[in-house]
Amino acid sequence: DDRIFYSEINKPKADITFQEITASLTRIPDDEIFPPWPQAFTTTKAPQELPPGIFIKRPQVGKYDIFLKHKVVHLLRDGLAEEAEVMEVLRNQPHPNIVGYHGCHVRRGYITGLVLDRHLYDLNRFLKSGQTIQDKELFMESLHSAIYHLHTLGWAHNDLNPSNVLVAEDGRPILIDFGSSRRVGEKLSTSRGTKGWTDCEMKDYTTSETHHDTFALNKICTWL
Repeated sequence: DDRIFYSEINKPKADITFQEITASLTRIPDDEIFPPWPQAFTTTKAPQELPPGIFIKRPQVGKYDIFLKHKVVHLLRDGLAEEAEVMEVLRNQPHPNIVGYHGCHVRRGYITGLVLDRHLYDLNRFLKSGQTIQDKELFMESLHSAIYHLHTLGWAHNDLNPSNVLVAEDGRPILIDFGSSRRVGEKLSTSRGTKGWTDCEMKDYTTSETHHDTFALNKICTWL
């Protein structure tokens, strides 16, 4: 039912009992990590009964303790809302190489996740499994087309790397993870690029720009 609990025990992991874990669990309030429904922008509500073959992307609760320590827990909530906004844009103007979006998963008046199409492998895992891209030129052309489509809508991805490219069953690239996407020229938040796949130092990677994506596209092409 999308209720999130948090526990912190200052003992070695091997010494912690199940009873200690359950006794120390505290529920995180919905309004602390989930954005409210609806948002100021138009948002689609996913059906209660979800179709098969979907994935629900939720806030990065694995980083809750870090965000709590730095008193920026609101960024978990804001990040999901920001990604929902770009997914709504792409839902209205879809592309065959951009992940399918079915709307927001809504519980208790909050957006608890984004409902997306599921694909088995990202590009990294696909290649590590021993499989190969049969037509690399077509694969890269399709990925370039997805990025260009995003750019024509006035947005940049800002975190293009092999982990954010899925491989569909028919071999098509599927662009995912729009958590760093912003309108071109807007400031980036804490979600920005992946080390080794950016065109500048991370300290300078502060603005949404199309050239971030162009650089990463060229690097993926060389890497592939």
